[in-house]
Amino acid sequence: MDLLSRATLLAAALLLPLAGWTQPASPATYPDPARTIRLVVPAPPGGPGDVVARALARELTASLGNAIVVENKPGGASIPGALEVARAPADGYTLLLTLNTTHTQVPHLYAKAPFDPFADFTPIAQVYRGSSVLVAHPSFPAKNLAEAIALSRTQTVAFASPSPGTTGHLYIEALNADYGAKFVHVPYKGSNPAAQDLLAGHVQLLFDSPATAIPYVRAGRLKALAAAGTSRLATLPELPTAREQGFSGFESSTWLGVFGPAGLPSPIVAKLNQEISRAVNASQLREQFSAMGVELVSSSPEAFREVIRKDHDEWGRLIKRINLKLD
Repeated sequence: MDLLSRATLLAAALLLPLAGWTQPASPATYPDPARTIRLVVPAPPGGPGDVVARALARELTASLGNAIVVENKPGGASIPGALEVARAPADGYTLLLTLNTTHTQVPHLYAKAPFDPFADFTPIAQVYRGSSVLVAHPSFPAKNLAEAIALSRTQTVAFASPSPGTTGHLYIEALNADYGAKFVHVPYKGSNPAAQDLLAGHVQLLFDSPATAIPYVRAGRLKALAAAGTSRLATLPELPTAREQGFSGFESSTWLGVFGPAGLPSPIVAKLNQEISRAVNASQLREQFSAMGVELVSSSPEAFREVIRKDHDEWGRLIKRINLKLD
């Protein structure tokens, strides 16, 4: 066999293992219609994040033509679900829809932060902005926040939160630290389990999303004591804010946003942002959530990053003030 034949055979042998290999789809061809997109929600079914995620997944499935599968990964202060997305390939097929807790609060609550909210994720779009509402079981005698604080000083008042380190938990600790309340924190694995125990009377108080709390308030199964945020809720205009009742420090907004892993190519980010913005601006979706007291929003990735930075610093100051750590 001559040298040319030997070289040809050697080249063929070296290429044989690559015969079944195909180049991954480029960002320009995203999304591949044959692939499913996972939308990880670090919360259990039934909570505000899950409700928004499923509505958004339905709209995106219709517009993109890909199946969008919502995967609930509750527990661990949202850390396991967030880390799963941070460690996923940056190809646009594994996304995170999470409350601001993950990026603005969790990094401050541990001596060694589980992830970097800026370096480990790619912001894609903010989809929701709102505040919390303080709700109580109807048997709880307080009619406002001041009366609830006074009662906590004379009897055990179980105050639920969706999880350690969430906005509800931080508000409880702020009430105890700043206003001399004696609330007993009872953490759950998500807002839905916390709300169910509140409805059953096993706990007395909960800061919850208007999306899940207001239907129960209207049905008389819960009563509202105060609105967090800077203004009254459009769906409960008669309910004073905490600030109007003389208690500051509860004005920070909450939000939901969509993220990808770090390094997500900009064409994929732009495509997803475009489709998410179209979905949240659809009139039927806005009407659905407006009735729940939820304001859907659309933003550029750059504007969303600025929101994250501002809220990250703001919550960091509050956490330092109340000296709360979860280690």
